[in-house]
Amino acid sequence: MSHTPEVETVVTPWQEPVFRTLAPQLMFGRTYEDSAIELKAFAPGSRVFCIAGAGCTARILGAAGHLVTAVDIHPEQVAYARSRALGEPERVGAAERLLSYARKFFGLVGWTERRRCEFLQLNDPIVQIAYWDRFLDSRRLRAAMSTFLSRSILQRVYNRPFVDSLPRNFAACIHARMRRCWARHPNESNPYAWNIFSGERQIVPNPPLSSIQFVCADAASYLESCGPASFEAFSLSNILDGAPAAYAERLHRAVRHAAVPGAVVVSRSLAEPASVMKSNWAERDRSFLWGIVNVTCIGDLSSCGSC
Repeated sequence: MSHTPEVETVVTPWQEPVFRTLAPQLMFGRTYEDSAIELKAFAPGSRVFCIAGAGCTARILGAAGHLVTAVDIHPEQVAYARSRALGEPERVGAAERLLSYARKFFGLVGWTERRRCEFLQLNDPIVQIAYWDRFLDSRRLRAAMSTFLSRSILQRVYNRPFVDSLPRNFAACIHARMRRCWARHPNESNPYAWNIFSGERQIVPNPPLSSIQFVCADAASYLESCGPASFEAFSLSNILDGAPAAYAERLHRAVRHAAVPGAVVVSRSLAEPASVMKSNWAERDRSFLWGIVNVTCIGDLSSCGSC
């Protein structure tokens, strides 16, 4: 029997698109979260709840043998993620259009196409850091990042609650996360670096997976409607970035309600951790965007405000 809680007035901050727009549109054509984290953290054959987004995480987990339910509050994302799982081609979303626009300025900071190709083809982190420091990490780059990732610019593109959740020194944080990534992960086999810096598709598309269940719903509302012990694993993306505390509490209650004892929860945030977190796998995420990639058991869910 499904659980039907009292209706709450607190809604997800993602009810409105995170990108400032006058009409509904596809926000993400790709997923910028390294699903290798989930593959490592989740037990084989888990019943997984995940945020649908562009559908990449759902497809990769499904191909690995997990039983996946992918949920998203935006109909455009659910329809797109379902079509990708059925073998339809990739489409460009608002995030990809922004990245394509940003790439036009690479030449102004000294990032020629040759330099980018050479850097992306490296596979030794020691060599990568040396190349980064010598050829790519210039004062022009840091100045450009400070400008384009400033709050005044970001507020023209993203909704206010989302921008307010970002670190004040967001440009410096992203700069440090990039260097951390180059120092740990070989570029040549890092599809997320290739996607962001060249736009190339380095992830081999998965075969059609009609077994994934796609649902258009708010994450907390859906989990509240599920029976107890419905899932062994949760991939929550960064849906709590910009969320009010009341919604975070509601989502945590819903996850605990729908989880089996010992369930694993993976959640991300663009924020910086307030203190050292042993459960923070951010440096293992090859996409380099995240300050927090919290991998925790259900019993520790409330111990981290970003999960």
